[in-house]
Amino acid sequence: MNEGGGARRISKFLFVAAAAGFSLWAGRAAGPGSEERGYRNLTEHAYGVALVDPAILQRVWNVWEPEWKSRVRPEDPEAVRALVWERYGFSALPGRSGQVPMQFIATEKGWVPSCMQCHGGRLPGSGESMIGLPNTEIDAATLAEDIARTFGLKTDQSRLGRARGRTNALVFAIELFRQRNEDLSKRETPLDVGPYKAADLDAIPWWHLKKKRRLYTDGGITGDFVRPIMQFTLAGPTGEQIRSWEAEFVDILAYLRTIPPPRYPWPIEAAAAAEGEKVFERTCAPCHGTYGPGGEYPNRVVPIDQVGTDPTRLTAATREFRSYYNRTWFGEKAHADEDSAGYIAPPLDGVWASAPYFHNGSVPTVYGVLDPAARPKFFRRVGAPKAYDTRNLGFEIEVLDGPARPELAAEARRRIVDTTLPGLGNQGHPFARALSEAEKRQVIEYLKTL
Repeated sequence: MNEGGGARRISKFLFVAAAAGFSLWAGRAAGPGSEERGYRNLTEHAYGVALVDPAILQRVWNVWEPEWKSRVRPEDPEAVRALVWERYGFSALPGRSGQVPMQFIATEKGWVPSCMQCHGGRLPGSGESMIGLPNTEIDAATLAEDIARTFGLKTDQSRLGRARGRTNALVFAIELFRQRNEDLSKRETPLDVGPYKAADLDAIPWWHLKKKRRLYTDGGITGDFVRPIMQFTLAGPTGEQIRSWEAEFVDILAYLRTIPPPRYPWPIEAAAAAEGEKVFERTCAPCHGTYGPGGEYPNRVVPIDQVGTDPTRLTAATREFRSYYNRTWFGEKAHADEDSAGYIAPPLDGVWASAPYFHNGSVPTVYGVLDPAARPKFFRRVGAPKAYDTRNLGFEIEVLDGPARPELAAEARRRIVDTTLPGLGNQGHPFARALSEAEKRQVIEYLKTL
């Protein structure tokens, strides 16, 4: 890599990687063996261009802050690798060990980002890696800035995500489409799709996909979603190459439909859970569905004036962009709603493992979802990934008195979630306001069983 060009390519890669895999579900049938092929495609095939030289990651610690640099033992490459993974939110592919985290695919030309940049994380409690678990530790912005500094460049990459574990995946998807014509050939100048917005997002759990008939936080995509899940391949290859991968992504979706929700690993109060199921079914089920034999998920989009959560993501994609999407190869078999009314209420299978909550990750616990007064304005996760709040169902956190201090290093600032920032608001979802404290606790106990 040349120095300036290398840093720009790294930055571009990270935004693609942070967004990769964020749009998943399809109704297309898959043939025998499809799930096995899909797993291999997902974990072994590179759908894009190599944008990271792994040798850079072995020496990137040289640009770290003193408190991080003091932990480095240069004579121990494995210890250096472990620190690199810890700092940037990388983890091993389940059942495998080695030098390459599941967030990348290694090729002869370098590392290519995988969908697990956002959708491969470590389970609370055990710390075990899981495909399909939101990666709540990813810090794409810090990785981009650190690698740029190894080339002697100083750059602010906050556009990749202002808080650890979140990315601006939607914005980069829009940028990718702006570079392409309707047939996926590359444009000479970016397409004008109007004044779109940045919106920090918390990735969805892949085990929900088997129930989904509407895609994205706003439920804005319907139809056959094989092509929509391919949109982050637009960063590098030719249109012809992208189209040639369609059958492989049919298999990938077949595999994703087989991912089960992780089971809650701690004791559950059975009597309280039984009562909680009754409260849940009369209070929460109309939007979030029912569970167990005969359970149904309604795929319900709740109007923004009812749910009241942060509206930034809802208005981030312009009508011009949604219309253009429908005219491209991606929109031939899937339809983007040109106007969005609200946010889709997600399924709640495995909800215990998918903290933080709301589409922007602004609420660290389920109890905070049920009780707005329990939502901290400023907080920082502690003890990741093993620490877990079993009472309130979510992250162990440190509640802070104010936002990150300006003198803190960027990496440390991104560990602090500031819900006063645009797009990170924690307001809304007032639907449990009539529940008593006992009923809220019963609902939490029931959710542990899903």
